[in-house]
Amino acid sequence: MNRDIYQVITDRFIEQLKKGTVPWQQPWISSVQNIVSRKPYRGINAFTLGMTDRTSPFWLTFKQALDLGGHVKKGEKSLPVIYYKILEKRDGAGNIIVREDGRPARIPFVRWANVFNFDQTEGIEAPRIETTQSSVQPLKKAAAIVENARLCPIRHAGFAAVYSPKEDEIRLPAPTTFRSMEDYYQTLFHEMTHATGHERRLNREGITQPIKFGSERYSKEELIAELGAAFLANEAGTLNQVQFDNSAAYLASWIQKFENDPKMIVSAVSQGQRSADYVLGIDLNESLQESQIPCEEMAPTSALAMASQQKPSHRIASGIQTPLGPLTGRVTSRQEATVSRIEQSPKQGIRL
Repeated sequence: MNRDIYQVITDRFIEQLKKGTVPWQQPWISSVQNIVSRKPYRGINAFTLGMTDRTSPFWLTFKQALDLGGHVKKGEKSLPVIYYKILEKRDGAGNIIVREDGRPARIPFVRWANVFNFDQTEGIEAPRIETTQSSVQPLKKAAAIVENARLCPIRHAGFAAVYSPKEDEIRLPAPTTFRSMEDYYQTLFHEMTHATGHERRLNREGITQPIKFGSERYSKEELIAELGAAFLANEAGTLNQVQFDNSAAYLASWIQKFENDPKMIVSAVSQGQRSADYVLGIDLNESLQESQIPCEEMAPTSALAMASQQKPSHRIASGIQTPLGPLTGRVTSRQEATVSRIEQSPKQGIRL
């Protein structure tokens, strides 16, 4: 059965939720990373690859395995990673379109590639896993993240945590009222993620547009805030100490939402990562480049166009598009598996 990238990734999230595990509440102790660049995967790719039962944190493409003098074992299945390529919008005459603020209008487009875990390969020397311990204590790092962000005023009052877009202000109870300082920063990071959506920052519709409690827009904004808080807490090193209240009803509610809208989690993770990056001062281009795969190993435009002819394109968020197409690959033999040739198979999907 052909499945698009949204469904492939969403199914993995639903599987974890049905097991009682909330993926965005799990700390990444050993970051999943590309074996060649040694850069950690980010955003949705960190979740997709991190939720497997593989013991190695290293991932690579079929071509990278060959370049390293090895190969992927016969019959192994790959997982998709996505990559956002930034394109500048142009008019009919080919001139770059400029936004009202004077900056060029840009559109991020989704591309994808298949990767395998190091455990699925043979003939490659195992890389040394470098472990570095931060000299900064987690709570001090969390405090520094808040201080350096300087998003908006933070006022401690009352017994409710809320971000007010109209006043551009975060209000939450005093730190001493929380069960722990880790819980306090988790709540603050949640509200700070909401604050990044202000029209003067990332201009996210869940903040700038009217919103009704319980609506689809409300649910998505809350998910973005949970994800953004998880990224920030993971950066600080406090996520593994947070006490979450995950009732069966909480888990069931997200399962239902993801089943109703397979695109929600991909879009929300992307925006949650972007929000965390905004707080941390990470550049937009770096924020969008979630995979660590060379461009020449991404699904060729011709293959994407072929897939888009079968089904219409779908839009994830502001300008982010990907054509629907099968995204899982299986190595059928060492001779058949090549990166340059992609075959469209209605039963097996894209076969390497």
